[in-house]
Order: sequence, then C-alpha cells, then structure tokens
Amino acid sequence: MDSKLGTELNVALDTDERLREDSLSLNVGYSKEFNSWSLIVRYSGDLSQIADEYGLIATELLGNFGILEIPQEKITQVSLDDRIIYIEKPKEYNQERADIKGFRESCMNVPYFDYQLKGKGVTVAIIDSGIDVFHNDFIAENNDGVVSKVIGIWDQSLSGNPPVGYNIGTYLGSGIINSSLRSEAGSFPSVDVSGHGTAVAGIVTACTPDASLLVVKLETGGGDETDTIALMQGIDFAVRHSIENDVPMVVNLSYGNNWGDHRGNSVLEQYIDVVAGMAKVTFVVGSGNDGMSGRHSRIIMNSYERKATEFQIPYGEGGINIELWKSYQDDISIILKSPVGISYGPYKSGQGMAIYDTDNMNIRMLGIGPSAINIYDEVFISIIPLDGMIQEGVWTIEFISEEVIDGVVDIWLPAEGATVTDIVFLSPLEYTTLTIPSTTDSVITVGAYDSGTMTYASFSGRGFSASGQIKPDMLAPGVDIDTASVGGGYTSVTGTSFATPFVASAAAMLMEYGIVRNNDVFLYGQKVKAYLIAGANPLLGYSKVPNPFAGWGRLCVEDSLPF
Repeated sequence: MDSKLGTELNVALDTDERLREDSLSLNVGYSKEFNSWSLIVRYSGDLSQIADEYGLIATELLGNFGILEIPQEKITQVSLDDRIIYIEKPKEYNQERADIKGFRESCMNVPYFDYQLKGKGVTVAIIDSGIDVFHNDFIAENNDGVVSKVIGIWDQSLSGNPPVGYNIGTYLGSGIINSSLRSEAGSFPSVDVSGHGTAVAGIVTACTPDASLLVVKLETGGGDETDTIALMQGIDFAVRHSIENDVPMVVNLSYGNNWGDHRGNSVLEQYIDVVAGMAKVTFVVGSGNDGMSGRHSRIIMNSYERKATEFQIPYGEGGINIELWKSYQDDISIILKSPVGISYGPYKSGQGMAIYDTDNMNIRMLGIGPSAINIYDEVFISIIPLDGMIQEGVWTIEFISEEVIDGVVDIWLPAEGATVTDIVFLSPLEYTTLTIPSTTDSVITVGAYDSGTMTYASFSGRGFSASGQIKPDMLAPGVDIDTASVGGGYTSVTGTSFATPFVASAAAMLMEYGIVRNNDVFLYGQKVKAYLIAGANPLLGYSKVPNPFAGWGRLCVEDSLPF
C-alpha cells in the first residue's frame, strides 16, 4: 500500500467501483464520468507547477494545502513526486441538527443594550447549507433603501462563475443580492433547501444584528451531507476574505463526522490550525450530537490478552465504515465476527489490504501505520453488503495483544445521522463523543444545554478529546430555539448546530469591542476563546470545571468582556 495515501483512499482504490457505490463513503470524491478523484494534498513548492506537469486541475489553499483533480490511473505517479507530502480522499460530513430564547441566558443583554455591541464591523462566515436572502431577519435599510446583511454568497452547487482561485460554484456579490431584494420578481439563484444554514444565520442576526454575513453554501451530494474538500475550500474562501479586506471574522461551522483520531490530527483540523493564525479570525465549531448515540467504544489492552467489543446493526442498514485508532507501538491484532459467527481475520496493521468476500458481504481491512501527518495507527474497516443490506444483529470486534506499551484502542462507528439506522456499541464509552473538527485545538468547541430548564442536553457531544484536551470549551443554548425559517417565519430547532451561532455572536461582540473600537486589536482567535472561557458560568450539576460535559461552563458574554 502507498504510505503517502490516506488509509481510506488506499481502500477505495483497491475496491471495485460497483462495491464503492454500495459502501458508506468510499466513493466520496470520485467522478465516474471522468474516472478521476478530487483529492486533498499537502505539498511543498508550487502546486500549480505540479499540476501543469501532470496535466491536472489544481486549487491552491492556504498553508500548502490544496485540491487536485487526478485521473485514477495517475494517482500513484503523482504520489511518488517528492513535492507531494500526503494525499487524502474527502470524508463525508453531516449537519449537526436555536426576543430569541437563549439570548438573556447567554448574558448578552448588557453587552447588547448597554454597550451597543451588536457585531458592527465584524463579518460572520456561515459555512453551511445556504441562506434565504429574502427572510426579513437578513434585510436592513439605509439611505440607499433595502439592503441585505449578506455581503456575498459562494454557492458551490451552482456552476458558472466561481470566485477567483476556485474551480467550482458561483459567487453572488452584494450587488446581485441587493438587486434581487429590490426586484419585483422576488427570485434568487441560490436557495437553502434544508433550511439549516438559514436557521444558523438567524441566530447570529438575532444576537448581533449589525454583523455582516458571508455565506458559503456547501456542495453536497443532493442530501444534507458534504465533504472535506467543500469545507476546506469554504474555510479558505472565508479566511482569504478576511485577509484581503482586513476585516475581523468569525467562522461558524456546524458540521461534523467521526473520521479521525479525535486528537486534532485529521487533515481538516490541521488545516484549520494552520489558517487560524493567518488572519483576524475566530473559529467556532459545534461538538456534535453523538453524546448518547453509542458510536464510540474504547478498549484498554494489556500485553498478551484478548478483549472484545460488540455493536448492534438493525435491519435495513447499508454499507458502513469503522475506524480503530491505537498507538503504533502496540502489537494488536483484530478479528471481526458477524452475527452468525463468521470470523474475518485476525488482521494486523501493516500486513496490507485484507479482503473477505463471504456471507454475502465484502469486508476490507487496512492499516498502514503512521503517516506523514499522524503518529497514530489507524485500521479502517469497510463493510459493504452485496444484496443492499448488512447482516443485522450483534457484531463483535475482538482484540488480541502481544507486546503493548500504551494499550488504548478507540473505535468509532459513523456519526449520528450518517447511517440509515441507529447502529450502536452495546457497551459504549459515554466520553469522547465529540465529532470532528470540534477536536481542533484552535477552535472554540460548543456543546448544548436547555436554557429553558437550565439542564445539560444529553445529545451534546462530550469530551475530553482522545488526547485529554479539554473539549468542549463551553455550552450554549441549543434546545427548542426559535429562529429564521426558509420562506419566512420561524421554526424551532435543536442541536449543537444551533448552540454554535450563539458563541459565534459572542465572539463577534468581543471582536467589535476589541478590534473595531480599537480597544484591543489582537482580540481574536485564542484570545477570544480565553475571555469566553474565563466568563463562563457553571451549569447546575456540572459546577466542577473543567468537565467532559460542559467544559468550562455555559456561555456568559457579560462576564467575558475584558473590562
């Protein structure tokens, strides 16, 4: 196997296209029409020169990350180039399904009314499903008449006129947006089908009505899912906007998945850490809704022993992937057992691809050891049914150890919302249920609580990270929040997706005070995080902080102001 390629990409390239189509995510990034892949690369030198030499299409991102469109037959050739450090296929992400309930509970009323901190001069980037530009919450008036709070939309799903430097979508600037608002036709080319982005943006404008909105409508596969490439390009676009226009910015991300070691080492997380220091930017990310989903298990191994964990697959489930992460030094083999007792394995990382075609399923296992960007050892398991459904019942993963130094094995099933049914571990770990990229060091990670009852929301993704990093950083209101709905009016939403924009608004308030009002021109990023953590109030039942449920407590902007 090619050690420069991510584990899932190695598995995908070794899997027949028909099987990939039936898998959970092995075909993400593949174009059947051109037999090519959209892949994420880390590189040295000049990516455009590399692309020219191989006849490829390139998108350069900040920090020596990029996207390459590579014909399948050229992937190995490109990976052998010394200027290419690492190549990974995109991973699928799911939305983490907000006077506004939670405003006063977040102590926003004094900063808002007494100090008039309403986000003026700050741009909030909503990287999501789009926005309904005709909703009244996003419309203001000035001397020129009706004007949108949305200063631009990059709709990655619309072909025609991408922003400079990118190869997908269409950019719609403020001129087009405002013309549409003033037109009697009442039509606009970019629409929010799911309403998720509109709901997130509605919370931001309710809390900080003077903030400008920069919207990225992510490219999806027709549903609510997106992938790493779409997210990274959206982030890149937002950060470049901040740099080029010299404006303070908050980036709101309400997407997550379970693909990574949950230590902050995924490609997406490393990218965020790199670009976070390039501009006056604060990243705010939801912790996900996997708190009670039973999608994470952990086994602690000693030398020369056998242990097992079980997971339940209900009737009707399609292909799934499982990721196991452990220390490279630990000598541990795994065996996967089906509900009817058929064993697949033992398999040990480093032995190459293992393929099992039996019991009407195609099962693949691959572990290639540490990579150029991660010291930990991943074993990727793909279960693809040959008749449309995985065998229902209780599956078992058995671990057999020899010499062990660390002994911790973390196992993740796909995140809540990524599967058709509620697959669960029978003995899940209630901790480290944060989704990625919320385990990124440089972001503010937000869990949810019910501001009506002042109680913890049990679905909220819990910490700490797999490396013991304190996550989530704090909680914000995320249960039964009334916010903007597509088509006008309001809807009630629940989830960490909708706790996140409360903290995004809090960050905008602090950045207005510090940067826009010239009280502290360095009040962004980690400094904003530090102030918000310092001002967090305890939640009943979670007063000892930090803790894996509430982090440092619940958001309180008034107590976070640096004066």
